[in-house]
Amino acid sequence: MATYTILIKEPAEEWLKKYDKNIQRDFVKKIQKLSENPELHGKPLRTPLHGYWELYFEKSFRIIYTIDFKNSVVYIEAIKHKDEF
Repeated sequence: MATYTILIKEPAEEWLKKYDKNIQRDFVKKIQKLSENPELHGKPLRTPLHGYWELYFEKSFRIIYTIDFKNSVVYIEAIKHKDEF
């Protein structure tokens, strides 16, 4: 099984900087699982967000990501509080 590279896009990175170190640490633990198997740990979204995946962490936050299967890269597109959707 291929290991995926995780790339955090700028909007997600800026969002993450607003939160304390504990949330940032939990985020890192959660996305490490994506490097092993992003399809197993996340859930695909439906239309109109087809092609995006989501993964919950801290019971209130969603990580939105895309998977580049050809190059084995997971792109963290956004991190949102569940009330922001």
